[in-house]
Amino acid sequence: MNSERTAQLRVALASYDLKELRVQKRYLQEQGSAIECTCFCSGEKLLQRLQQGARCDAVVLCSELADMSMEQFVRQLYQLKERPVLLVQCAGRRRAAVLPEGCDRCYCVEGTELKRLLWQLYRMPGQQNQQLEQQCGQLYETWGISRADINARYLTCAVSIVCSTSQKLAIRKEILQAVSEQFEASVTAVDSGIRRMVDQLEARPGPAWLAFKADTGLGSGKPTTGKLIYAVRSAVLRQKTDK
Repeated sequence: MNSERTAQLRVALASYDLKELRVQKRYLQEQGSAIECTCFCSGEKLLQRLQQGARCDAVVLCSELADMSMEQFVRQLYQLKERPVLLVQCAGRRRAAVLPEGCDRCYCVEGTELKRLLWQLYRMPGQQNQQLEQQCGQLYETWGISRADINARYLTCAVSIVCSTSQKLAIRKEILQAVSEQFEASVTAVDSGIRRMVDQLEARPGPAWLAFKADTGLGSGKPTTGKLIYAVRSAVLRQKTDK
């Protein structure tokens, strides 16, 4: 797995509950692709570190802090000139109270499932995700598919999810479900969209598509959605190691 790692994504985990923070840190660093976590029980200490210019790509606000509420922390964070992406674990009416209206670079993580948090970290805007999107887009264009095509975007999102963890994920229940939530579409719509993209490529297979299938071991037949997702992942990771 080390050969597949990309640049470190530095994450600050914030909560009054140090035990819970340690559980999250262990999971994210073990399962995440190049994620480095630092735990903070004190909002004041975290804000001070950010003011001093400490590198941080994302702050995950898990709950109240030892010295301030979630609302107080978010309010003070948004007073900083330079601030990282903010991910808040809350839902429903609490979400509206915690997150300022019209705030940018902030996202809500529904529920407390660690796998969902991992996916959200990997999908958030940033250099790592932009690089992956660019690589996928360039690959699709060699096949004659626009990177802006909605089905291509479904596929890229799915690839970003499988790149975020070393675990083997269930295609429909985990990967496509996460993509459907991102695009507010059904799992069936996402699956059908990716399969339509494959049908389009198989109807008039170009040299680049045939070469991709040969290079990734997909064979001569029509690839399934799951096999295509992992084949694109392999191609993207190979590009990283070749550089």
